[in-house]
Amino acid sequence: MTPRRALFDPLEPSSELRWYVVRSVHGAVLEKRSIAAGTDLKRLFASAILEWIDAGWRVGEFSSCAGTFFCSRGIERRTVTIQSTDPNRERGHGGSRLSSS
Repeated sequence: MTPRRALFDPLEPSSELRWYVVRSVHGAVLEKRSIAAGTDLKRLFASAILEWIDAGWRVGEFSSCAGTFFCSRGIERRTVTIQSTDPNRERGHGGSRLSSS
């Protein structure tokens, strides 16, 4: 019998802070909320999908394995993610960010 690999589930309850993040099609953060440790992330994920549908968005592909879903309304497209990192602390790939100060 072949052993199964352990899969990481981003929607398992955690003792650490999580983030609800909405991004534009270009990856810009449009909304972020911290999620308290111990929150039922699967319930939050399902509720978020329903809230977006109720607000008139069409939910397309989604992955509970990645904690992400995509939705669109007209030409607008959004990515909604439940993630373990604060989007303000994320770094780009391949180089440093330039500061506009």
